[in-house]
Amino acid sequence: MKILVLSCDKNEDTFDAFHHCIEKYYPTHPEIIYATETIKNPYYKTICVDYPLEFWTKRIRETLKQIDDNVVLTIMDDEFIRKPVDTERIDYLQTQLKDNIAAFYFEKSFDENDEETDIKGMKKRQHGSNYEVCINCGIWDKEKLIDVLSRDSDPWDVELNQDNRGYDYYINGEDYIIDWGYITWQYTGICKGKWCRNMIPFFEKEGIKVDFEKRGFYD
Repeated sequence: MKILVLSCDKNEDTFDAFHHCIEKYYPTHPEIIYATETIKNPYYKTICVDYPLEFWTKRIRETLKQIDDNVVLTIMDDEFIRKPVDTERIDYLQTQLKDNIAAFYFEKSFDENDEETDIKGMKKRQHGSNYEVCINCGIWDKEKLIDVLSRDSDPWDVELNQDNRGYDYYINGEDYIIDWGYITWQYTGICKGKWCRNMIPFFEKEGIKVDFEKRGFYD
């Protein structure tokens, strides 16, 4: 498994904070690969593919094709880890990523129609349900992710379009696997190019220095 951080040039100011958090709370992590347009992350291997935002899916497809593993843990560059990662569950889920399963999402289940399954700790999303296709943090079958991203678009259109390509998707039905401070329907990290105010106390606790004035705050 490789970790693919979905990033971009304009989010270079997140590199230090992301590095601090993942090294502190996931020190045994596998190789981390950043996806950007032109700017290299000084901490990790970076695959640069220079396409504009409206061709984001094409950029990520071409990035994935350069990764020599068929399992990728995707995480956004502003998903700052806050607690020790449950590595046992991640190891277990890698063994379950087979057959028609495209992804295991680490977000907690938010839909009462999610089905209980034989895969410990995971619920199955219903085809056609809200955000059945989601690009938040989770484990993907690389080839299936490439297929899901086959339509050239920006990242938001992926979730609006909801082209599941006939695959199955599962979501976390237990405690956090990776806790990046996300609560369903509440923003954290960066939203519409601006910082969410709940990052202030977290960064203060972690001793992370950020110039919030450069982006301002999303309210």
